[in-house]
Amino acid sequence: MNGIYGLRPSYNRVPYYGAVNSLEGQDSFPSVLGPLSPSLSGIKLFMQSVIACQPWFRDPLAVHKPWNQEEYELKEHGGGKGKLCFGILWDDGLLLPHPPVRRALEMTKKALEEAGHEVVDWK
Repeated sequence: MNGIYGLRPSYNRVPYYGAVNSLEGQDSFPSVLGPLSPSLSGIKLFMQSVIACQPWFRDPLAVHKPWNQEEYELKEHGGGKGKLCFGILWDDGLLLPHPPVRRALEMTKKALEEAGHEVVDWK
């Protein structure tokens, strides 16, 4: 909602080698490194660049999986042109989001449904 795109990749997709982690040794709730960018193309460029360096040779925990353009383009799923399904977790049962956050989620849900996608209220 602020013009910044972010990606939380799968665990160990972006290597931690050489990075400081405040959760060192706390593997029960693993953190990840991911990019922030003013554009989706910046996110893609970051991920392609990191993966092109074959980080699994420097960090044995990094996922050994080269970039796959066909997977990125969702070729097996019709190029991502069909109906998508999104889940919205409105609250955790203890704390409610601030009204502007709730309003942003409602606006997002409405826009997704108007675009023909399915939105599930995740409990």
